[in-house]
Amino acid sequence: MFLFCPILFNLFILKHMQSTIIKFPVASFRRIESPFDETVARSYVAITKIIDLPAEIDGWRKINPRDPKITSGVSKKIQKSLENNPDQFLFRNRGITLLAEKASYDNKTGEISLEFVDQTRHGLLDGGHTYRVLQNYVHGTEPSELKDIEACVRLEIIEGIENLDDAVEIVLARNTSAQVKPESLEELNQHFEEIKQVLKDKAYANRIAYKEYEIDEATGEAKDIDIKEILSYLVCFDVDHFDQEKHPIMAYSQKSNVIEHFKSYRPVLMKYIPLIPKILELRDIIYKEIPDAYNKAAGGKFGALTGIIQINNRPKMNNEELPFISGEANYRIPSAFIYPILAAFRNLVKIEQGRAIWKDDPIKVFRTLADEIAKTVGEQAKEMRNPTKLGKDQATWKLCNNIVRIAVLERSL
Repeated sequence: MFLFCPILFNLFILKHMQSTIIKFPVASFRRIESPFDETVARSYVAITKIIDLPAEIDGWRKINPRDPKITSGVSKKIQKSLENNPDQFLFRNRGITLLAEKASYDNKTGEISLEFVDQTRHGLLDGGHTYRVLQNYVHGTEPSELKDIEACVRLEIIEGIENLDDAVEIVLARNTSAQVKPESLEELNQHFEEIKQVLKDKAYANRIAYKEYEIDEATGEAKDIDIKEILSYLVCFDVDHFDQEKHPIMAYSQKSNVIEHFKSYRPVLMKYIPLIPKILELRDIIYKEIPDAYNKAAGGKFGALTGIIQINNRPKMNNEELPFISGEANYRIPSAFIYPILAAFRNLVKIEQGRAIWKDDPIKVFRTLADEIAKTVGEQAKEMRNPTKLGKDQATWKLCNNIVRIAVLERSL
C-alpha cells in the first residue's frame, strides 16, 4: 500500500519547480560510456556553433569558483584565437564543461536538452572565460552577420552528480590551469552564508566579492570590497586565538593567512559573525576621525606623518570613500595605522553562553579614547617613518591594546 509522505512530496515539487530546461542545436552529440555510468555519473560530448550557445547558461555559473574577468590575460588569448582563427577555435580551445541533472538529445531536431535543478551542483563548471568571451563576441556582432559565423565550441556535459561535496571536488580538480583563490573555494563550499545574512540589508552588501573576479549582476561592474578585507577585520576580534600578548598582526600583514585562519577555525569564528556590522562601522569611524584626534592631541599635522596623504591639498584626488558608514574622509591613510587601533577593541568582546557580545558600544568607547590612541600611533609612526614597519610592529599593537584594556578595567566592563 502506498504511503503518502508530505515532506518527500514537497521536496519533489520544490525540485521540479526550480528546474530549468535549456535546449539548443548541436552539430554532434555523443555519450562517452564508462564503467562508472551507473555508480558515479555519465559523460557526454557535444559540438555546437558559438552562435547557438544559449545565454541562459549565464544564470547557472554559481558553481564556478571564479567569475570570468573579460580583461584578463586568459580572456584576451581566447578572444585573439577566436578572431584570428575562427575555423580552428574548436581545436585550440579546451571548451566548456557543464554539470546537469539530465542531458538528452533529439535526433529529429538535432537539439540537446539540459536540465539544471540545484545551483550548488549544476551549471557552468569550467570554461567560464571561454563562455563569456563567446557571448560578448556574438552579442557584439551585427545581426546580419551572425549567419556567417561558423566557429564552434566543444561542450562536455556531466550528468548525475548527486551531492554538493562531489560537485566541489570536481570543480577543484578541473580548475587547476590557474590557481583558484582560497576565498573562491570557501564561497563554493557556502562557508560565507552567515556573513551574507548579517550584511544583507547593508548598503554595501552587493559590493562584497566573495570570490575572485566577482561581477555585480545589476551593474556589470567588478565588486570592489574583497571578502578577505572583511575577514581580516573579523580576525582582529577573535579573542579565542589572540590575547594581551599575542596580537592578530597577520590580519594586516598576511591576507592569505586570514582565509586559512577562517577556514581552520570556522566553527569557532561563527559566534563572532553577528559582530561584523559594528566592526565594519568602527573601522570606518576610526579612519574618518583619527586625523582630527591626532591633531588635537599631538598639536601637530596628521598629514605630515609618513604615508599619509591629505586629499584636500591634492585638487586632482577624490576623497577617500568609507563604504561601511556611507561617508568620506579627507585623508588617505595606510591600513597599518588602522589595524592596531581596530584590534585593540577586541577587549570589548566577551563570550557568553557560546555567543560573542559587546561589553559596551565600541564606537562610543573609541570616541572617548581617540585622542590618546591617535597620539600613541602617531608617535610610533614618527619614530618608524615606514607604514609597513608600523603595521607589523608588535609594540604598536600592544600599546593600542593596553589603552583599551585599561579603559575596560577602569570601567569594570
